[in-house]
Order: sequence, then structure tokens, then C-alpha cells
Amino acid sequence: MKPAPFDYCRPSTVAQALEALGSSESSRVLAGGQSLIPAMNFRLTDVSVLVDINRVEGLDTVACDPGGVTVGAAATQTRVLDDDDTASVVGGLRVALRHVGHLQIRNRGTVCGSLAHADPAAELPALAVAAGAMIDVSGPAGERQVAAGDFFLGPFWTALDDGELITRVRFPAPPAGSVTIVDEVSRRAGDFAVAGLVAIVEADGGAVRSARLVGFGLGGAPTRLRTAEAAISGWAADHPSDGLTEAVMADTADAFDDIHATAWYRREAVAALTVRAARRASATRKAA
Repeated sequence: MKPAPFDYCRPSTVAQALEALGSSESSRVLAGGQSLIPAMNFRLTDVSVLVDINRVEGLDTVACDPGGVTVGAAATQTRVLDDDDTASVVGGLRVALRHVGHLQIRNRGTVCGSLAHADPAAELPALAVAAGAMIDVSGPAGERQVAAGDFFLGPFWTALDDGELITRVRFPAPPAGSVTIVDEVSRRAGDFAVAGLVAIVEADGGAVRSARLVGFGLGGAPTRLRTAEAAISGWAADHPSDGLTEAVMADTADAFDDIHATAWYRREAVAALTVRAARRASATRKAA
């Protein structure tokens, strides 16, 4: 298949990119294109103007400081994955990116592109919600910041307004002594998850103090497991898992069925992943 005819624009500044985006109602941003280009080839999306931001000055940067990591909109997933400074500050990025696609996809795909695409089975949106990431957006009305928890509205649907683009995302450093776990069930390594979990867990002496738990592949957007977060507090590896499992099941009542799995399977899978994450985190901190 080939895409329908479209105009191509390669701006060098954010202002030029926004001008090009505003030139048509069906303009789209191209960063890595690992989801957009196949959709165009199969004519699943209508694009009249393709705005390539790879030469926009300053958007390919990855900056680290003790408080977190800032990833520009054109920075590839491989660049972030291979950056040791990034891994030392926000280790969850490396953990999550190891699950994303394959080497060839990560070489072109971008972190911000995954957030903008908002696939409900993707790892990076769930990590952004769990980490409390802040997403910088530029548009005709100026710049604004959107918390990741407010950014993902539904399947492939975000808080981006017409003519807006993501310029960067800021992942704050996790609490000292915490463990970030990204675990999922997928048919093959590199496939999108049938169901998955991102857990940022604080544990001490073999017991969990607190956690931020986000399920993905369950519904239209990353799902914060708040009941499970309350149930996991004080949990230790020798505790029965029934209470934690029931809490996850309560949080995932709106999970959906599709051709890949039933809602029941997804809920059971995320419950099992949550118990496994709790055991792993408590054992890691006890050993430390």
C-alpha cells in the first residue's frame, strides 16, 4: 500500500512547525513515524500536510539533572535507552524501553511520539503516568504543561488541541530507594502488551511502604490502580496475596474484551503482575 498524496514540510523552528500544522485540519507531526507511516500507508489516517520536526532546533536533546530527565520531542528511544546518565537518574526509562518494539523501531521511534500516539497497550504512556511526568506542549495559544495523568484521554486520544505539538517531556527522579518495575504479558517479545503494569515501589526491610501502580492494555488509557496502592502499603513477601489481588480486580472493573484477550484475562494478568512486583520489590529492598 502507498499513502494518499500529501504535502511535506521540514521546519527548523517550533514557530515554523506550528505554522505548518495550522495550515490544514489534517496536518500531522512526524518524528519517528513508526506508527504514523504504517497508518498512512494503509490509509487508516488522512494526512494532507506532514510536518517533520527532526530538524527543529533543540528538540533532539536529552538532559539529565538530579531532579529528573527531560526528553525532547525528536530524541529517539534508542538514544534514551543507551544513555547511562539517564538510566542513573530515571531507571524506569531504560526498563520500559527494553519492552518497546524492536531495535529497528527504537532507532527511529521517539519517546514523545509514543506519548502523542497514546496507544493504550504502550509502555511509555503508563510509565509517564506512574512517574508523574510533565508534558510540554506548544500551540497557537502559546506554551502549556500537562500532567501525564491528565494527558491520556482514551485510545489514541490525548489532551493535545488542534495545531499543538509536544516539545518535550520531563520525567522526575523516583523517590530514593524505590524500585521501578515494568512487567507485561505479550504474545512475543516486542509485541504490544496484552496487559501490563508499571510499578514504582518504595520498600524497606522487606515491607512495602508505598507504591504508584499503573496498568496498561486494560482500557482506553493507562489505569491508575489506587485501591491496590492502598492495599499494597505494608505488604511483605510472606503476606497472603488475596487482598492485593482483590484490590487490583476492583481497580480494573472497566477492562475491555477484544480479539487478543478477554477482560477477565487482562484483570487476572495485571493482578498477578502486581503481586509479583510487590514480592520482587520487597525482596530487593530486604536484600539491600
